[in-house]
Amino acid sequence: MRDEENTERRTPRPRPVRPPAVTPGPLGELKSLLYELYAHAGAPATDEISDEIKQDDSLPDAPSGDTVRRILSEPALPRRAEAVVSVATVLARQAGRDEQAVVDSVRQLWASALTRETGRAPAPSSVPAQGPSSGGSRWFFQHLLDYHTEKFAGRDGEISAIRDHIDEHDRGYVFVDGLSGYGKTSLLAMLVRQQPSYLYHFISQRYKTAGGAFDPTLRDHLLSNLCEQLDPHRAAPIEGVALTDRFLEVVQSDRENPTVLVLDAIDEVDKHPSFLRGLLPRRLPKNLFVLLSARSQGERSYLEEVGLTPDGIGLRVTLGGLDTDAVRQLLLHHAGPAGAALGQRPGFVDALHDVSEGDPFYLRFLVEDVEHGRLTPENIRRTPNGLYPYLDEQFEHLHRSVDSGLHNMVLGLILEAYGPLHRSDLLRNVPGLTGGKLDQVVCDVQRFLLRTGEHRQSYTFCHNRFRDTSGRSTNALVPRARRRRDRAGHVPQAVGGGRPTVAFAPQRLRALHRGALYRGGRPRRRGARGSH
Repeated sequence: MRDEENTERRTPRPRPVRPPAVTPGPLGELKSLLYELYAHAGAPATDEISDEIKQDDSLPDAPSGDTVRRILSEPALPRRAEAVVSVATVLARQAGRDEQAVVDSVRQLWASALTRETGRAPAPSSVPAQGPSSGGSRWFFQHLLDYHTEKFAGRDGEISAIRDHIDEHDRGYVFVDGLSGYGKTSLLAMLVRQQPSYLYHFISQRYKTAGGAFDPTLRDHLLSNLCEQLDPHRAAPIEGVALTDRFLEVVQSDRENPTVLVLDAIDEVDKHPSFLRGLLPRRLPKNLFVLLSARSQGERSYLEEVGLTPDGIGLRVTLGGLDTDAVRQLLLHHAGPAGAALGQRPGFVDALHDVSEGDPFYLRFLVEDVEHGRLTPENIRRTPNGLYPYLDEQFEHLHRSVDSGLHNMVLGLILEAYGPLHRSDLLRNVPGLTGGKLDQVVCDVQRFLLRTGEHRQSYTFCHNRFRDTSGRSTNALVPRARRRRDRAGHVPQAVGGGRPTVAFAPQRLRALHRGALYRGGRPRRRGARGSH
C-alpha cells in the first residue's frame, strides 16, 4: 500500500503546453487569447480540461486531451469551432473571466481566421449560435477595466447624466473631456462594467506592445474590433479599404435597439492627423450612441481632429477634481480597515483632499498608501510610494519603444521650458531634427504630451504633477537646470510676435544627447520624498 502511495506521489505532472508561434492576425489573436486563459487558469493538464468539458452537457463539443493540447499549442486553426468554444469556456471559468465575453470573442476570431485562410466566410452552421457580441478583441481590455474600476468614487452624477441622456434621446454623441489623469478612462470603464451591453474600445498607449497581435492604437485593429461588435454576424474584412467600407456601412445603419459604443482616448491614436477623421458621421443613425473621450485642449476642442464639432455633441461632460465626499468614499470603501478608520477621523479627509487637490491621478496613490498603512496624519504630505514606480514604468515603456537620442532631447527641452514649447523652437535647438523626425518623435511620446496653441504646434507635459515629479525622476532637468539657466546659456528670446523661445549652450545639448534624461536605460530618482 505504501509503495502504491509513493508511486502516486512520484507521478510527474504533465508539462505545461508551450504557446504557439503564430503570425499577427485573427488566428494569432485567437491563439493568444486561448493561451492567456490557459496561463491564468494555472496551466491545468489538458486531460483535466477535457474531463471538465465532458462533465458539462451544455458545452457544444467534448474534445480529448490530445485535441485540447493541439488547440492550445499548435499554430494551425482548429477545424471545429465547437471544440475551441468548449475549451475556452472551461478555461475562462477556471481563470475567473466572463465566460460569455470570452466565448463571443472566440467565435468571432475563429470565423475571421477561417475567412482569411480560405478566402470565404464560414457557413452559418459552422459557427455556433451566439448572443450579443462582445467583439473579437474585447477580451484584451479586461486588465484595463479591472485597474480603472478598482478604486472608483465620486462620479455618480456624471454617470447618471450620461445614462439619462441616452434614455431620453434616440441617437447622438456624448463627449467626456478633462485634464490628463482626471478619470476619463475610469468613468467609461465603470460605465462599461455597469452596462455589459455597451460596446467599447480603449485607445490606450499604455497597452500598446511592440510585436503584439493586437495594438489598440492602430487603425485596422480598432476598426476590426468595432466592426465585430457592431455587426457580429459577419466576419470583418482583414484590413485596408474593405475594412474601412465595412465600418462606414455599419456605423451609418439604423439599429433596431439602442446601441452604445464607447471609444476612449481618441487623442491617443497612433497617427496625426487622426485617422478617425471622416469615419464618424456628424449625424448618427437611429438608436446609435457614441461616447467619446479626450484630454482637454484649453479653449480648443479635440473634436475638430475627428471631423466633429462641439455643436454636434448631445452631451458634454467635463471632469473636474474630486470633492471631499469622493475622498471619503475612497477611504471608507477602497482603502481597507486603515482607510475606513481614517475616513472617520476628524480633519483627515479635508487634509487628504488638500494635499491631493482633488486630483484623481495623485489621489489613487495616496489611497493605496493609506490602505497599506504607509500614510498617516503625521506624514500625509510625503510623496506616495506608488508614484515613482508608475513613472518608472511609463519611462521604461518609452525607452523600450524608441531608440533615439532625439526623443531624450525633445522631452528634455519640453520639460525644462517655462511653458508650452513651439515646434520651431525644437527644430532650432535639437541638432539633426527635421520636421518629419519631429512628427515621429511626437507620435512616439504623445502619451506624455499635450498639443496647444494655434494649429496645435506647441507642446507641454499633459499633467502638471506628472511634469513636476518627472523633473526629479529624470536626474538633470528640473529644478537644477532652472537654477542654472543663465549659466547654462538658456536665454529667452522673442520671435514671431513675441513668442518666447529657448537656446542652449552646446555642452547642454551634448549632455542631453548622451542621454541625461535616461541614464542606464531608466530614469534615476533624486530623493525618495517630496512635498506637494
